[in-house]
Amino acid sequence: MIELYHDIFLDHTTSIVNKLGSSTVTITTRNLTFINQTLSIHSFQTKSLPINPDIVAPDGSLVRNMLTTVGGSMAQFELPPGMISNAVEHRTVSEIWYFLSGQGEFWRKQNEREEIILVNAAICITIPLGTQFQFRTIGKKPLVAMAVTMPPWPGNSEAMSKKGIWNATFVVMRNSSTKVFHSMYLFIITILVFHYIHL
Repeated sequence: MIELYHDIFLDHTTSIVNKLGSSTVTITTRNLTFINQTLSIHSFQTKSLPINPDIVAPDGSLVRNMLTTVGGSMAQFELPPGMISNAVEHRTVSEIWYFLSGQGEFWRKQNEREEIILVNAAICITIPLGTQFQFRTIGKKPLVAMAVTMPPWPGNSEAMSKKGIWNATFVVMRNSSTKVFHSMYLFIITILVFHYIHL
């Protein structure tokens, strides 16, 4: 919490407020010669990438959650070699994906517009609200991407299952929060990755 008491610096404070954006700022003013303006700013955070996945996404990819702020959240998504995701569409969020490693194909559809693109390291894509999408790996390496979700990811009910263009390797996991189920799932994924590496 930062409190600013000012009068000659009002213009500077207004500029700061505009840059921060109304979604992160609460302003209270008093009708006095000296204006009391209070800015509510969230504390900054730092986090290392988790070694193990936190959860399995509705599309079937392994998720390592990073940080969340007012405007959005960030997570790493990993699809193991030889796998095809479930096709989904988001109800309320949009996303930007930046691919870090691996290679794959990514399908997106908006109304009549539809395309499949090749994705690999350094490729960045958007998944606007109302976009159906599905992806799959190519080769012996997992497809890994860092994604920003706006607004923050609200939970697995956010994703709606769609038909897609490929037969998904994964099925929708309604109880994906169950630790035992996660352990079994991750064990299977580990075996599959080991198998592909040693082919």
